[in-house]
Parts: sequence; structure tokens; C-alpha cells
Amino acid sequence: MLRTLKTIDDNSLKSKKIKNKSTEKVSRRTDITEIFDGNVTIYKTTNSGDVYQFQMYVKDEQRYVRKSLKTRDKQVAISLAQKEFIFYQSKILQGEKLFSLTAEELVEKYLIYINDLVEEEQLSKGRASNIKTFTKHYLEFVGKKTKIQAIDRKFFQDYRSHRQADKADITMTVVVNETITIKQLYKWAKDKGYISQNYECDFGRIKVRRDEVRRESFSVKDYKNLVAVAKFWYTKVSKNHINYDEEVYYRKSIRDFIVLMGNYGFRTNELRMLKYKDVLVHDDETASVTVREENTKVRKQRVIRGRRGDVFARRKTYSKYIELEDYVFSHFRKNNLMTKELLYDYYNRLIKEVKKEHTDFDDTKTLYSLRHFYITIHLLASKVDVYKIARYCGTSMNQIQKHYDNVKDTQISKEMLSYSLKFDKNDEIVLDDDIHDKEVEETH
Repeated sequence: MLRTLKTIDDNSLKSKKIKNKSTEKVSRRTDITEIFDGNVTIYKTTNSGDVYQFQMYVKDEQRYVRKSLKTRDKQVAISLAQKEFIFYQSKILQGEKLFSLTAEELVEKYLIYINDLVEEEQLSKGRASNIKTFTKHYLEFVGKKTKIQAIDRKFFQDYRSHRQADKADITMTVVVNETITIKQLYKWAKDKGYISQNYECDFGRIKVRRDEVRRESFSVKDYKNLVAVAKFWYTKVSKNHINYDEEVYYRKSIRDFIVLMGNYGFRTNELRMLKYKDVLVHDDETASVTVREENTKVRKQRVIRGRRGDVFARRKTYSKYIELEDYVFSHFRKNNLMTKELLYDYYNRLIKEVKKEHTDFDDTKTLYSLRHFYITIHLLASKVDVYKIARYCGTSMNQIQKHYDNVKDTQISKEMLSYSLKFDKNDEIVLDDDIHDKEVEETH
């Protein structure tokens, strides 16, 4: 249906004001024609050079699509406008958005949603922190200002190589975890109507080797050197330091954090989120610790007992905030949780000191590596079965087997070498215990 309107030079019509340095010109619409019951309008403007323009209102997004039809022929303009309308309508009917958010806008909205989940105790702060990091990698990959609807699905197939170029030692397990988070981001975007319902990120095939070994555990030697240097690092602060008390506090804090990680196998955020109400120190200097479900990765509370309870007691002697509701690792200046950035800043400074004293020290390990160290040591000790280690550390047997199979190989080899194989006079293979039993029988 066409409906032609006469040219109106009237201030009641919408006009576009174009300003320049010396004069102000008003662009007015002329030769206005409505198509499809007014859903589409074609028109000229006094500044368009008699070229017809296209306008279509998108109700769901409450915005106009506007573009030049690049013709001065009205019949051609009408024909082009009809095709444009059909094209855009087909996209709308398929659930596509004509006006796309930028990747940065999408992530900002998603992180608000994630923060709400944390406040409602539906998501742990540790998981939220990971999501924030993973979405940062996503933005680096696609570009902050890129329109999400304009990103080709297969573009994501380059994500793996992008991350490997950015971090040469990254494992495919980490890459897969990041892709899962990005897919969850886009699923949320579809639920919110920010992107087409049939949009799927295509990451291609990412192969995770069964024997992919996480080389993140400290060696016993490096752990001992780390603890030895951390123990007295605070004593090296100059008395003339402008923030002497604060510097000493954080150096002592990183020392205590390392010792507790090494003795309990916490995840980094599990220890950061502990409050004094979660800790009960016993007379034998062990401590019972409640790791609340909202602070765990697996959303399951556990109560564990470990050594070095004296460290929890020691923190109360130099921390300002020691009430039951206060964090064990609080900020120096305010009654708040010590930030992860601050914690890692002091850790990174500490390992530089360790490297100075021990040139063979592996300074690539992170604070989280102390959890791997704890699990590795107990697997090698073979005093507690894998199920109990997994339960104590708040993980699954599957994860233990997936990430620590190399440790179990060492353990099995140790057991295999714990006895001897010998050949008897008939060249039959016998165990040393069998030979001993046979000699006893012959004696009697």
C-alpha cells in the first residue's frame, strides 16, 4: 500500500539540524511517501541532493533503520524500499537484532548479572572472578567496539591459536574452560534478546590430550626455599619506609597465606574468603576450617582439619580486624577483604626475592600452584587414598585422575620397585618373599 504525502515545509515535521562554523541550516523532508501502512517511509531532504532516503521503525528495539536508497527515480526508490523492508522483516522474524550491542557493552551487562548472582549467593566469588578474567580474554580477541551481531560464527575458530600466541604455555584444558564461559555469555545474550536466537559460537575442534600434564606444582626444594625467604622478608623493610607498618603487614600476610595454602590445599579464593568465624584453633595447633559453599568452586561446603593452626592465631596479633565476621586476610587500612591484585602483587615481589637468593628457583609458579603442591605431596606419600584427598580438597576423583596421573605413575613405579624379582634354578620368575618362604620350608 502506497500513501503519498504532499511536500510540507512545516516545523511540526521532524527536522535534522546541521550546524557549521558560520551558519545553521535546517534539513527538511520533502516528497514523503509511506509504504506498508506507514511501516516504511521514503523521502528526500534538502541536503540529500534529491536522492531518496529509506526509514523503517523497529518496534521491538525502539529504533529507526535509516539509509540512502541512492536513486533519484521515485519508482526505483519504492521498489528498493520494498526489498529492504522484506529483507529486514525476515531477519526480525528469525529472531535477529538489527541494532547490535558492542562486545564491550555485552560484557558490561553480563558482569552486572554475574555480580547479582554473587550477591544472591547463587555464584561463588571465585567463579565470578574467573568469568571476569575469561570475558577480558574474549574482548581482547573480538575487539571491544565490535558489534556482536557482526561477528562471523566461524571467527571463533581462531580463538585457540589466539590464546596460544598470547600465552605459549597455556593448556588446552584452560582454553576449553574459557570457551565454555564465552558460550554461556552468548546463551545469556540470546535469552535477553541481544543477539539472534540461532547464533552459535563455532570454536571448531579443540583437542585436549589425555596425557596433558599440568606442570604447576612446586618441587619440594622450591617450596622450602619459598617459605624460608618469606619467613623473614618483612624484616627487610626499611625503618624509613613511608608506609612501614602497612608494608610489614602485607609481607607477613603473604608469608602466612603461603604456609596455609601449603598445609591445607585451599583454592586461592577459598582462603581469601575465610572469616575468623570459619576457623577453630585447637590446643595442638591444628585448626578446623569451614569452607563455606558460596566460596567454593563446586558449591559444596566442607569442614577440614589441618596443621599450622598457629598461623591463624598469629594473624590476630598484628591485624586490626579480628572479630568473628572479619576476614582472616583483611585489607590493612579498612575492614574489607584483601584484593586478589594486592595479594598477587606481594607474591610476585616475594618470588623475585627468592630468585635472587636461589637462582635455580622456578619463578613461573603461581599461588594456586601451592594447592597442586599439597595434592601432589599427598599422592606421592600414598598414606591416604585418592578419594579422601579429593574430598579433603573439595574436588572430584575424576579431576585428580585428570590432572595428576603423572604423579600416580611415579607412585606406582615406587611400589613396583619396593620388592625384588629373582630367577630360581629352573629359571622361573619368583618374588623375593616366595624365595624366603621356600627356604623356610626346606629347612623344616
